[in-house]
Amino acid sequence: MALKDRTNITLNEALREASFFLNQHDWDGDLARNYWMYLFDWDLTQLVSQLHQIQDEERIQRYQDALLRLINHEPIQYISGYAYFMGDRYQVTPATLIPREETQGLVERALKVLEDGEASQRVLDIGTGTGIIAIELKKAFPEMEIWASDLSTEALQVAKANAEARHLEIRFIQSDLFQELDPEKQFDVIVSNPPYIGEEELDVMDMSVKKYEPSMALFAEQDGLAIYRGIAQALPQYLAVDGQALFEIGYRQGSALIELFQKALPQAKIWVEQDYLGKDRYLCVDRRKEWK
Repeated sequence: MALKDRTNITLNEALREASFFLNQHDWDGDLARNYWMYLFDWDLTQLVSQLHQIQDEERIQRYQDALLRLINHEPIQYISGYAYFMGDRYQVTPATLIPREETQGLVERALKVLEDGEASQRVLDIGTGTGIIAIELKKAFPEMEIWASDLSTEALQVAKANAEARHLEIRFIQSDLFQELDPEKQFDVIVSNPPYIGEEELDVMDMSVKKYEPSMALFAEQDGLAIYRGIAQALPQYLAVDGQALFEIGYRQGSALIELFQKALPQAKIWVEQDYLGKDRYLCVDRRKEWK
């Protein structure tokens, strides 16, 4: 691109050149302004008010660098360093998954479970990543004891930074599932969005996901069921006798996971619920006594 050679360029001119550049590389040129707004966290009002204003050379350079990375399929969230989830802005890095809309449904279901329960409930978020699940739950119920685990040191650093930015006290622990937890400790609510994509699905995934998002947070062996098997095996020990667990799942995994978790907890009520697209997305496990 030639934007870096321009020291007196208006935003409108920069966007026009960026649109042409994107079109040349078989990208949607209409997204030029969206990328600008995301990169600098502007709203549409800010964009319109600045259209005919000369832009700072450093800002133009940063925008150009971002476009060069975008056409190489790098997600704008990693370029900008943040992503929005449930209306809040979270730090993200290539060590963490980019928050997805499907996970909002998981959080909403967990919030409903907590609303209906006791104020003293203890909660565990397995595979916390950016920390969004644990943080959203803690924001809603600051009095609750919330634990969050992840195998990745780098992901935990991001999660801690996101929690600290909101002055929230969450007990973060580096652990492969339940491995580093006290075997005597039980949780009233366990929630998780673990890796659940089978490696055979790699060919149908977006290039940006395959190239840049952390594979250990996406893929699992045994057709994507390996992590669930580990969770199901330990769940009778760590889920309280009146506890509930919620998991995000692959849309084709519902029947297999109901069978898997029913074997682990034969007296629990276990079912699958759908996401906003009507696809199976959430596995619900209810161990409360009334189901026995």
